[in-house]
Amino acid sequence: MKKSTSEIIEQLIFYAVIFLILREWLIPIMMLTDTGYLSLFLMFIALCLLLGVFKLRVYFSWPIKIVYITWFTMFVYNDGTLTTMQFLSNELNYNLNVLLAGDWILVSDPFRTSLFFLLIWMLIYLIQHWVTVRLTIYYFLVLTVFFIATLDTFTGYDGTMAIIKVMILGLVMTSVLFIKRLMQATNMQKDWRSYFTYAMPIVVLVMVVGIVAVLLPKAEPQWPDPVPYLKGVAGVGDSNSSVATVGYGNNDENLGGPFAGDNTVVFEVKTPIRQYWRVETKDYYTSKGWIQSENTNATEILPVYNDVPLSIAPGSGEEQTVEVRSLENHPFLLQAYGTTNYQLNSPESEIKFNKSSEKMSVFINGEDVMQEAYALTFKEPKHSFTTLKTMTTSYQNDPRYLQLPDKLPQRVIDLAHEITESHDSVYDKARAIEDYFKRSGFAYETQNVAKPDADEDYVDQFLFETKLGYCDNFSTSMAVLLRAVGIQARWVKGFASGERITSSNGIHTYEVKNNDAHSWVEAYIDGIGWVPFEPTIGFSNPVNIDYDMDLQNDEEEVIPNAEDAETPEVEKPEVQKNTATGSGVAFNFSQYKWVLYAIAIVLLIAIFALWKLRGKWQPKLAIQRNRSKLKDASTFEDSYFVLLKQLERIDLKRRQDETLKQYAKRVDDRLETTKMSELTAVYEEVIYAGVSNNFNTNEVKEIWEYLINRTSS
Repeated sequence: MKKSTSEIIEQLIFYAVIFLILREWLIPIMMLTDTGYLSLFLMFIALCLLLGVFKLRVYFSWPIKIVYITWFTMFVYNDGTLTTMQFLSNELNYNLNVLLAGDWILVSDPFRTSLFFLLIWMLIYLIQHWVTVRLTIYYFLVLTVFFIATLDTFTGYDGTMAIIKVMILGLVMTSVLFIKRLMQATNMQKDWRSYFTYAMPIVVLVMVVGIVAVLLPKAEPQWPDPVPYLKGVAGVGDSNSSVATVGYGNNDENLGGPFAGDNTVVFEVKTPIRQYWRVETKDYYTSKGWIQSENTNATEILPVYNDVPLSIAPGSGEEQTVEVRSLENHPFLLQAYGTTNYQLNSPESEIKFNKSSEKMSVFINGEDVMQEAYALTFKEPKHSFTTLKTMTTSYQNDPRYLQLPDKLPQRVIDLAHEITESHDSVYDKARAIEDYFKRSGFAYETQNVAKPDADEDYVDQFLFETKLGYCDNFSTSMAVLLRAVGIQARWVKGFASGERITSSNGIHTYEVKNNDAHSWVEAYIDGIGWVPFEPTIGFSNPVNIDYDMDLQNDEEEVIPNAEDAETPEVEKPEVQKNTATGSGVAFNFSQYKWVLYAIAIVLLIAIFALWKLRGKWQPKLAIQRNRSKLKDASTFEDSYFVLLKQLERIDLKRRQDETLKQYAKRVDDRLETTKMSELTAVYEEVIYAGVSNNFNTNEVKEIWEYLINRTSS
């Protein structure tokens, strides 16, 4: 039945309040996960609520929402090198492989984002049901307050103002919905004058009480903060450790401990592909952190525009340019993988290159200076998957990258051999260690992070005691595990790619913040050179691999589509499911994809058919579910409301200005019967007159079933 203008305005007001409350859900999620595009997520919420106001059919509303989700995914994650269909096909193939192999933690960021949109979609549908059908917002309000209070207690998010806003909006909404329920129960005709007469005093009272509650002085907390107590019980963290601020630092001798986030933007980068920004490497692990073992001051002054002698050789592809604008006082130069040379603004500028750590800075008149803006050219290295899988040694280069402390616990070495014993190639061993952290109960954490005692090893503590940490814990542990099995490895410092803010003509602008300061690992493979690896949970490997191996000849590893390898956003990891015996079993999606597509199409057709034929099966389902409940006069009211709901489904909703007799007569005229009037007469006797002596259960049940069945014809 078509809504009146007043009903649409009323629902718009309700949904505007819901939008404001949902915004308080979204803000801390975006803040704590460092996720951008808040305005686009809010636009999706607004779109879902608007479609709910106008009650569009699902074959109109669902495609609109799906198109929006698809557009968002393409806008954020596709760099323009692939068409829409290629990008979506690659993502579908890869994520189905991952899900069917049981490696859910490896799903891609676009897939996770789509799932988050679906979660928002379902949440809004549930809220709309509560508001429009149940006429209550109580459960949603309680969930919201609990959610914000939990984040306020256990994270760095301050939810004080959010809880105040949610409580004021929620109480106002609860009061208005209560008035609406009363008006419906008493068959009171709604007009805006009476509506505001009842609602405005409640709204004003809630607002005044809320403002007074904020302004009045508060007593000190009566209970201690539960977080330190819970940490003590769990044995996590160190109450005496100081909390550092995240960012790029020069001293890495004592790693560990919590740190506070910092969203200060330190670089603005314009790049054709998403990548990590390398700054320096370190080679000597002290059991507490990293230092540079030798040749610390072995520097070389390079003329501008000369090729830089980095140990990672450029690729053979097209030369590309990156523009960097430095916003903080960092004198070093960012490096892309495959950097060839730099273009600096000042003619007096030279480049100081540390041969040991490969750190570079701008050198003018004998001093390191910050270069506010510069450009670099690079040729992205691309590694042959076939070659990576065949190389089994890491002896060449430099033995200092195999250094380990004399007192490294034996169980660390044993674990390294246990992880890699079923693999032959250096690459496979490194990938096994890289994936170990994702499968063995480790978690990314920045607050409850322990610092090793004087007699403890930093890696040993992380691997066997806490399993909680951030990039330094994961990268250091992987480097040590690699060295323990004879693979040369070094610790790399720099920045993750940052947040993409704009894109134009294939060039993407990223904001790199202090929060993006990062560390990862490079392993040396004979005949190939240094290859980057990313063990930290939630981050993507920056390596670019040419998957040139025939899929049919590789039984242990499922290789993503070749087009995936060209997508610079993330590396598509190997999909491998480990059994108890350590053997690999992979599901070959390519072989069965058309069967799965056919099953998906059949399921969609079946769902659509069930929805189209709901008028046939819904009445029968309603009878089956409620027949046994109609036992006597005391349960008749509930059964009568079930009937009203079925009549509403066929556009026979009772109008607010109709009495029950008028409504029953209209139903009888529509259904060409007199049974509704008979049943309504019994209802009025039982409910209003309180007469139940003549209530004939069997006869009433028969009429009730007859009318519900008529709604299906």
